[in-house]
Amino acid sequence: MSLKRLFMFILMTLLFSSVVSAQDTVYTEAPMLAERVAAGELPPVEERLPANPGVVSLVEDDTIGVYGGVWHRAWRGVNDFHAFGRIVYDPVLRWPRNPSDPVQPGLADEWSWNDDGTALTLHFREGLRWSDGVLFTVDDVIFWWEAIETDTNITSAIHGEWMVGGEPMQLEKIDDNTITLRFAAPNGLAETVGLAFHGSQWPLGFERFGFYAPKHYLEQFHPAYSSTGSYEAFEAAAFDYNVDRPVMTAWKITQYEEGTTLMVAERNPYYYRVDEAGNQLPYIDEVYFHLVDGVPGVNAMGIAGDLSMQARAISLTQFPVYQENAEAGDYHMLLWPQATASNATLWFNQSYGDPQYRELFQNLSFRRAMSHAIDRDTLNQLVFLGQGVPRTETVVPDSPCYVPEIENIHGEYDPELARQLLEEAGLVMGADGFYTFADGSELLLVVESSDTEATIADSLELISQWWNEVGVRTEVETMTRDVYWPRAGANEVMVATWTTDRGLVPMVDPIYQFPFDERSWMAPAFGTWYKTGGASGEEPTAEFRAVMDLYNEYKLTIDPAQQTSICQQIVRTSTENLWTLGTVGLVPNPVVVRNNFMNVSPNHTADWIIMTPGTMDPAHFYFTDGDANQ
Repeated sequence: MSLKRLFMFILMTLLFSSVVSAQDTVYTEAPMLAERVAAGELPPVEERLPANPGVVSLVEDDTIGVYGGVWHRAWRGVNDFHAFGRIVYDPVLRWPRNPSDPVQPGLADEWSWNDDGTALTLHFREGLRWSDGVLFTVDDVIFWWEAIETDTNITSAIHGEWMVGGEPMQLEKIDDNTITLRFAAPNGLAETVGLAFHGSQWPLGFERFGFYAPKHYLEQFHPAYSSTGSYEAFEAAAFDYNVDRPVMTAWKITQYEEGTTLMVAERNPYYYRVDEAGNQLPYIDEVYFHLVDGVPGVNAMGIAGDLSMQARAISLTQFPVYQENAEAGDYHMLLWPQATASNATLWFNQSYGDPQYRELFQNLSFRRAMSHAIDRDTLNQLVFLGQGVPRTETVVPDSPCYVPEIENIHGEYDPELARQLLEEAGLVMGADGFYTFADGSELLLVVESSDTEATIADSLELISQWWNEVGVRTEVETMTRDVYWPRAGANEVMVATWTTDRGLVPMVDPIYQFPFDERSWMAPAFGTWYKTGGASGEEPTAEFRAVMDLYNEYKLTIDPAQQTSICQQIVRTSTENLWTLGTVGLVPNPVVVRNNFMNVSPNHTADWIIMTPGTMDPAHFYFTDGDANQ
């Protein structure tokens, strides 16, 4: 073979594939990485992948993709961190695509419990590497635990899934790829909450989630590990938009600075997953995040055809406009059902400071009356274009915790029944047509809301009208989120409002099922009591305590069947008692998809806890014309 032909053969091999002799597997990489291998800037792909790469399976009509292209997304600024985080879902264990399936392998390819559920052993894939090429080991888990999770200068308190019986977990390193987590009692939250939900690297800086962190990079900034370190320097280095921080995700942010109008993420050359044909993922070279002005800005880009694919902040109210412009914009629309049990949801604060209102709100007859006074069918038609489902249940049908017979319990529109129940609750009709308390004092419901969701505002306008019509004087006050959330969590809001997401896996964060913490606006003071083990807040009522005890049982079993049974009991109790007052749920999330953007499933129940579209494996999205799409 001539030297020229030999050179061309070697170059083509480097550009398109490498052979792993131990497994007789041919791995292929993106041309942009093959060029760097040929230039000596990167090792061959088989040296960058772990010994047992994660394999992304094709589903439905998915196909093997081609490399290249830029994924254009809209981004509302620094606090819109899930615009990036949702597409780089790479935890220790993964939520399944099918919600009824158990958690799946992620960075860890094997895991097992001891017989009594008090020790969980994780085995990470051998040869995992950070985006800078440094080997990932369980030392990165230990560093996260010792330097971040248990350092109160960084994390105020250990996350609940790592505290069992009041005791923090203990970590035992077996070898560089194997670690055992030991607990004081069985830990039913470790796999789901700890490793599938919180077990991703993003958002380490924003919400302090995680289960691992790049020790080799961050230890130089931590005062406990470096004489030149400081907590200020550590926070800057741990910041999720820090372009120097190594990652384990499919794309890494490579261009960001404060005030930027364009953030860029580029493929990670050491990403650990491949497709079924051995092509290293991701297919798409780069992701561009274009700064826009709020939700209207997102939809302006979408309608114009400037988004490659996006579900985040795409407005249902704009769906007809999207459809009208789809052909001109060369895109199509999907409607994903959301795991939102109810869009506009209300909570009567049963721990409210005024004892007269507290007693009223704790009366089920009153809560039932206010539910029957809502015309959910009209609400669905006027606000949600008839696309939602009138319902009161606190989870969605795809959830293992779903109880079909309570789908819309106490949800029928019946003003006469509402008035009857109001009188059963001890209220008295005044001469002006409005109810008063039994002592004749005025009854005025003040419903507070954030200005975040337009659909909530539209819904509350109708709901307050119906409540006034049955004789309960109602006013709605709207404020910015930064004002509203602290008020609601501080037990200062009489009737709170928000959307009820978390409908697929409600026990991961059961704030809508019972007073779990201060975000449980059916009784924030009771939730604070539960969260702090009685150290602060107020002792709950007996009915709330009973469900808290059920959840404590849930946390102490690793048996999935037993957990499902307990979850269904909790959902039934919460729904039948209208602790969370739902209205219209399962409202679809519109998704805009360019016609050349592939492998996006038309059937997906969207929820932020499963990091939608993270469980769809965005690393295997691709453009039909590859690198021509720039």
